[in-house]
Amino acid sequence: MGDRSYSFDANLLLADGAAAQTASGYAQVGGADGILDLGGNQGVTPKQQARIDAVLVGMISAIDISSGNETYKLKMLGCNAANFAANVQCLASLELGKGASLVPATQVDAAPGMFELPFSTEQFNTKYEYVKLYLELGGTSPSIQLQAYVAVLPEP
Repeated sequence: MGDRSYSFDANLLLADGAAAQTASGYAQVGGADGILDLGGNQGVTPKQQARIDAVLVGMISAIDISSGNETYKLKMLGCNAANFAANVQCLASLELGKGASLVPATQVDAAPGMFELPFSTEQFNTKYEYVKLYLELGGTSPSIQLQAYVAVLPEP
């Protein structure tokens, strides 16, 4: 992974890559939405969870850009409710696809390979306990197969 390596922990898996995803929705682990509880309970005093700085590490094994208009937005979402029913915050995002279909259109075409998406569990002075990976797919025939996990960064 370039100049950095990350330790893999199966307990921090958000996408298992078992099947291609062809419609917008949450990444899957074992056929269910991948969700991580990063610990603590934000609703108690004193708060039990501090801010976490981490990286979503992913490996795209297959991605379809053959029609020229496919787009893939990977959104790392945070919430303080395990069901993600309300007050969901986008902690980080990455846009992939056919360069001509992206804004700006000069972006590089997506290809299989590894990516890193840094994020923090704190946004706008709110800390989020749970995280999920949402894939927003667009275009004629979107299909992406990926494995992704969270690697917590060491404190400086």
